[in-house]
Amino acid sequence: MKSTVLLSAWLLALAACQSNPTPPAAKEAAAPVAAPNSPAAAESGLETTTPERIQDSDVTVNGQPNRELTTQALERQLGRPNSVDKGAVECGGQLDLPADAPAGDWWLYGKTIYEVNGTHALLHTFDVTTGQFSGKLGKLTLDQNTTLEDLRRYYPRAARQAEETNTNRDEQVVNLPFEDQGELTDASLNLVFRNGRLQEVEFFFPC
Repeated sequence: MKSTVLLSAWLLALAACQSNPTPPAAKEAAAPVAAPNSPAAAESGLETTTPERIQDSDVTVNGQPNRELTTQALERQLGRPNSVDKGAVECGGQLDLPADAPAGDWWLYGKTIYEVNGTHALLHTFDVTTGQFSGKLGKLTLDQNTTLEDLRRYYPRAARQAEETNTNRDEQVVNLPFEDQGELTDASLNLVFRNGRLQEVEFFFPC
């Protein structure tokens, strides 16, 4: 009788083990759940929504870096401007000037704009539709033939953000922030597209 009871207990124990072959702790270890607010998740989300950063060295205009030149050299290249907005550069200027320098001028050659202060000049915006100016951004050519789809191949996040934030479907402005030694700056390269084709390139710096 005693042996029968022991045999029954042993069979019950065996059945219980077979019905639950994996301990709960093992199941939890096998299928971890990622915390929704973990740093990795946040970083991944940030990576997919922020525009790509660019370096100053990535950008050239007519084969040269965008650098300060003299007004004399500018006039040799383009002649006198079509119009001048005197004292209009009260903030947001990018010329390397003393803090007490007077407000600068905008020299306008059609839609191409130079910041001018005294004898110093620097390209601010260039119009690619005339064929007089073209640029390069890394491997991407910036001219009248450049489309938003061309940009998307190299800077997909920036293109997507422009489409999502611009309410005017005929015009998209793509902002590519500059970084310096790994640090994000306030400056950006703004690309203006109309009907999917590049029109203007702006070296932007906020007030």
